[in-house]
Amino acid sequence: MSSPAFIIGQLQSNLRFKLAYISVYHDYQQTVSEAEVKDLLGVLIEDEYEAIESLARRIRQLGGLVPFEEPPDAIKQDLRTKANAQPTTMTKLRFLQRGMTRALEWYDEQITAFADDVQTADLLRQLREAKSHHLQRVEAMIAGLGG
Repeated sequence: MSSPAFIIGQLQSNLRFKLAYISVYHDYQQTVSEAEVKDLLGVLIEDEYEAIESLARRIRQLGGLVPFEEPPDAIKQDLRTKANAQPTTMTKLRFLQRGMTRALEWYDEQITAFADDVQTADLLRQLREAKSHHLQRVEAMIAGLGG
């Protein structure tokens, strides 16, 4: 059985990545010209904020602190640097596609690891489903733009 401290740490890490990706989505909204891509990024931002609320609620239930007001950390800075190095809309979408694919793998690992904590495993399943839906939308956008 995983300790609450370990579970909190994993959820806090996921929350930090979500905050970092929200920054990337905002950056991309400023740099892409296609209206449909801007709209998709807006949906992703909105959905990530909802996921953050769910993560924050579970972290608090487990007795942890929610890392909302931290200074920019190395993860966020590194992610934004790599994301902003993408020169075209297509490379930006492919960057997001790779990140979402990795996120799905992470969710699968965590769901298995936290199988004995039903509430956390259920939350992670919901977040995984949402991320899978995001990936499908990004892949559809890539296909629609001829990629």
